[in-house]
Amino acid sequence: MSPTARFIVDSDSHVVEPKDLWTSRMSKAKWGDLIPEVRSVKGEGEFWFVNGQRLWDVNGAGVMASGADGKPVRNADYPQFVNTFDEMHPAEYDGKERVKVLDEYGIYAAALFPNLGFVSADVYGRGNPSEYKTEALRAYNDHILEWASAAPGRLLPMACLPYWDADAAVAEIERLAETGGYHGLVTTGMPQLHSMPVLTSHYWDDMWAAAQESGLSINFHVGGGNVDDWVNAERLEVEGFRVCFTRAITGGPQFAGITLNDLLMSGVLPRYPRLKFVMTESGFGHITFCLEALDYAFKKMEVWKDRPEFEKDGMLPSDYFKRQVYANFWFEEVTPWHLERLGENNLMFETDFPHTTSIIGDEIPATLEHCIGNLPDDLFQKLAWENAAKVYNVDLPVSS
Repeated sequence: MSPTARFIVDSDSHVVEPKDLWTSRMSKAKWGDLIPEVRSVKGEGEFWFVNGQRLWDVNGAGVMASGADGKPVRNADYPQFVNTFDEMHPAEYDGKERVKVLDEYGIYAAALFPNLGFVSADVYGRGNPSEYKTEALRAYNDHILEWASAAPGRLLPMACLPYWDADAAVAEIERLAETGGYHGLVTTGMPQLHSMPVLTSHYWDDMWAAAQESGLSINFHVGGGNVDDWVNAERLEVEGFRVCFTRAITGGPQFAGITLNDLLMSGVLPRYPRLKFVMTESGFGHITFCLEALDYAFKKMEVWKDRPEFEKDGMLPSDYFKRQVYANFWFEEVTPWHLERLGENNLMFETDFPHTTSIIGDEIPATLEHCIGNLPDDLFQKLAWENAAKVYNVDLPVSS
């Protein structure tokens, strides 16, 4: 049994949260203005507001408008965002329209990540009550599953986890598993930036165990719900829009490298050997250095003397990476050298639709040719769809 054609499984795309996501699912009497809502700002566009405070553009870094033929095109003010629902292409917020775009692009399935909370601005709020944040997060998870019902098995909803409470995270994983239909879990790789224990803390052990039992991967999307530290009014004024976002886009993978370093030294991977992790939208070039440096220092420092879970199997950090960690690409050329160091099973293609640096239309086959067109067919298949299909539990059509 083999795939009938060269599929594409997009390991990272985004969905614009609709205006009524939270207002239709949360009690106004209970939560009042804490409930995220969209308001129009005269002369500027539409924005998310929480507790009366303006949070983020409604499009969350999306840039897709409708072309003359109805297909997605970058808006006339690109790289500025499309900042009203009327201006943005409906595939950003409508599941049925997204399926049409997938068909047009030759993409069989696409992982669906949020815009708010774990990628751009923190919609849940660091100082808000835990009960409120958990209810708001559950509302999002319910929404994205409904959104993906336009094409189950092709639209792959990623569910978010409450990084503010490990017990709440376990309860949510169990709820999601009982509901079914989800293809991955999203949380921050830097909980310490949200006044929570670091990734390496045993505080999170029950969450890792529940995730492993669920069979769903943990995804650390670049941004981590802390984008305000990279893009803010002061930065925009000093640097300008283009410089500010270029720095944020290229700086994000460096922060992701810190998360990967934490993960590989945490002891989580040897303790939970079936749990998969994805460093989403962070690229892979920096990872080769991270693994080489960690392997060298790991042996020099004899880490296993302090952390006996590493001594059990004698593996190096790079071995754990190849066994359990994955990364994406959408502009980097993949060579045999990279595959030797990172593993041929560990890289996955993404488009990042509909964000600023995403690839669309004819750019997709051109990018695949640039990135992996030099590889043998079996490796091309792995990186274009097979690896992502395994990580995100996708059943690809097969020929008899």
